[in-house]
Amino acid sequence: MKFSLRVIWLSLLLLGGTALIGREWKNGDGRTLEAEMLGVEKDRAVVMLPNRQRANLRIADLSEADQSWVKEWATGKSTLQALPPPPPWPANIQQPPIFVKDGGSSEGEYTFSSKHYDFVCDAEMSTAVMNDFATVAEGTIKLLHSLPVTFPSLEGRTLQARIVRSRENYARAGGPEGSAGVFISNGRGEGVLLVPFESLGIVNFMGKNTKGDGYKATVLIHEMAHQITSDLIPLMPRWMTEGIAEYAAMIPYRSGVFYLGERERVLAMRQRIEFYQQLTRAGVDFSGQWVMKPSELVKTRSEEWDTTKQGHDALIALHRLYISSMYFVHYLMHLADNGDARRIRNYFHVVGDGSRWLRTRGREGSLPPEVEGNERASLEEVRAMFLKSLFAPDELDAIDADFEAKYRALGVGLR
Repeated sequence: MKFSLRVIWLSLLLLGGTALIGREWKNGDGRTLEAEMLGVEKDRAVVMLPNRQRANLRIADLSEADQSWVKEWATGKSTLQALPPPPPWPANIQQPPIFVKDGGSSEGEYTFSSKHYDFVCDAEMSTAVMNDFATVAEGTIKLLHSLPVTFPSLEGRTLQARIVRSRENYARAGGPEGSAGVFISNGRGEGVLLVPFESLGIVNFMGKNTKGDGYKATVLIHEMAHQITSDLIPLMPRWMTEGIAEYAAMIPYRSGVFYLGERERVLAMRQRIEFYQQLTRAGVDFSGQWVMKPSELVKTRSEEWDTTKQGHDALIALHRLYISSMYFVHYLMHLADNGDARRIRNYFHVVGDGSRWLRTRGREGSLPPEVEGNERASLEEVRAMFLKSLFAPDELDAIDADFEAKYRALGVGLR
């Protein structure tokens, strides 16, 4: 805090910010700055500086008088009410082209590396395709970490991805039957992403593995979202983990750019329903509602997400779960809480603290009181306890009504 306040103050002198009605803040060493209070997020006061930039001031490093002022400011406010508004959503997330490092071949495997990823292929791949994979990977990381929710840092970590040439090799490496790709977690926040060529539209042309007419990155983005958030997966219900992954894969992506504008998102959501309809109808009249109510979705059990079930009805049921999860996560990110994403931001703070507590064996982070005091709870029960930071059971009817009204106002159908 001593260093950050000095840097903030110097930056204001250099930038010559415009006047802003605020208050004077002081740290333990007596350094001061003027800023407007926006809210409290975890252990920090979030303020707006005169140059219209946001800053996070660690409450414990403030003067005693300022700590008392923050405590008084927060009195009577719930955690959700005290949260500051999120920073403005970016119109797009752009990832400059990545040029991978060729790690060479060993026993029929070819390795390429980017900043956060090691890609291993069981067949020789053109460098251009691997550059594209790496650009998608680093762009997906940038997309997720640009959202108003907080995900674990990837600093110093290298993620593993295996791209395999055939369904047979995919199954042999652990890929579930009927799946397009998978993230295989070891349950400790690590694991490997596994995707076959056909899911990406990679074809062999004149003896060279390259992009085909059906080349697309959707499956890669979905599984990478699982991998990037893998530290949190054990504490989240399946609908949340799949909802985050489907949300990321739904955001329109072209040549290193994710387009986050409302128009682009709404169009993508309409196309996603059309896609599922084409996949599952197959001449059968299905007149039910594709997107489930949030109150129905959150009650689904893990076994309902079984991807190995065969048959048309099982496929429809699974696709309804995926698209419903995507719609609900999109609602929580963009439409709930007057667009402030307060619920889901608070939820990921609580889950992130819980994940850190488990990973460090209690040295860092924290658990909700009901979790810490219930050693015999099942995993499903623990996840339900964490969900209380997202909504209370008696709020679900109101959430259902708001969910439907907000999508109706957007002109996005739920059928």
